[in-house]
Amino acid sequence: MGEQKSKRGRNVAIALAAIGLAGFLILCAGILTWRASSKAKLEKQLDRMRANGQPTTAAELSKHYVIPAGAEDATQLWIDACTPLDTEQFRLAGTDLPIVGANSPLEIPPPGTPWKEQAAVQQLLNTYADSMQLMHQATALGGYARFDHDFTQGIALLLPNVLSLRSGAGLLKLEAHTNAHRGDPAACLQSLEAMFTIGRGVENDPILVSQLVMIALDSMAVQTTVELLPHLQWNDSQLQRLQELTRRTNYLATVRNSILGQQVLGRLAFDNPALMDEEITQLPGLPLFGNEDQSLYLELMGDFIEGTQVSWAESFRAAGSAQTKLTEATKSPLNRIRYMLTTLVFPAIDAVITAGARADSYAKLTDVLIAAQRYKLAKSEYPKTIEELVPTYLPSVPIDPHDNAPVRYALRDGYPIAWCVGIDMVDDDGIGGDKAEPDVALTLNPSKKD
Repeated sequence: MGEQKSKRGRNVAIALAAIGLAGFLILCAGILTWRASSKAKLEKQLDRMRANGQPTTAAELSKHYVIPAGAEDATQLWIDACTPLDTEQFRLAGTDLPIVGANSPLEIPPPGTPWKEQAAVQQLLNTYADSMQLMHQATALGGYARFDHDFTQGIALLLPNVLSLRSGAGLLKLEAHTNAHRGDPAACLQSLEAMFTIGRGVENDPILVSQLVMIALDSMAVQTTVELLPHLQWNDSQLQRLQELTRRTNYLATVRNSILGQQVLGRLAFDNPALMDEEITQLPGLPLFGNEDQSLYLELMGDFIEGTQVSWAESFRAAGSAQTKLTEATKSPLNRIRYMLTTLVFPAIDAVITAGARADSYAKLTDVLIAAQRYKLAKSEYPKTIEELVPTYLPSVPIDPHDNAPVRYALRDGYPIAWCVGIDMVDDDGIGGDKAEPDVALTLNPSKKD
């Protein structure tokens, strides 16, 4: 009797073990099937990206990063010019000077008025005359460059040659103001041309940080142009040259290119999370959810990239939609683990789009104000409406990148003001005041600032 009972117990235990093993095997099979499915989905996404000409690996990104066809290579000239400016010696030399100094005055007085630091600025320009000469040589070549980035570093990639361009632009701005104060419009135009050209060194750089550096460089160029425009007697051909410089960059295309590069750097973080931080490799869920996590990342980036192929307005919509999708996808605690890397590496694309659209606005507004200055040169007065500038001084009325409406224009206190509505899509009549999202505005009134 006891033996039969023991036998039944063993049979029950065996049956339970078999059921448990079967359940475990079913669970393992389910996990393997799910992982195979998520891997297959990811591979399809990558195949589709490659078919669309998008880089997916560090090697493909390196091949994608090229100087425009037919352009000369100014890379080494920019490096040789700007490397000496990224030093403690340069920082100390310019510490009390405008633009380049840590303790610098906030503004440079307009031409025709005393400039206390002018002699010291000229001394700095003389000290770094070799750098100035090299930057003008790079400008003569068109300014395009391809810096030697190691894309395998992913989002940990350092960009010393890119960042040093900011010091070069600052020195060129000092040169432009010095030439303006000397009453030499031709030399000032050369300085401004170099300022517009230094950004071309990173125009094709497929990295978000590089794109933001280019936007900052171009912003410095257009704002310096507007600052000096009312004070210098440029002739019509010189003013036309300035207009050509403002029209050179397709900011929507350069933003898209940088997002393509950032997409690759983000992918590398999925393949090797240690590129971000060694501690991240210890986070739960990374091995299990990696393919699905990366798949969401590529889906969000893909939606945004499609938007940049259409217009700024569609890019803003796509950026907002991608951010909403990510927020919805990570509401639950489990999904926050599931999509952990996407949450960490997904870029602040709305900020990039905002910066790009603002740069596009500034370029168009500067074009309009130069056209108004050409009109005044011919007719001794500024135009009352923007339509008067077409077609002699503008091929057409530029379009506001934010709302696709014509750029706004008015005469105020006798001076032209041109503006775009900004990202809030509200026309504040070119006066932002203390609003969080003011209009993007520029004016030739020397007593006003944008």
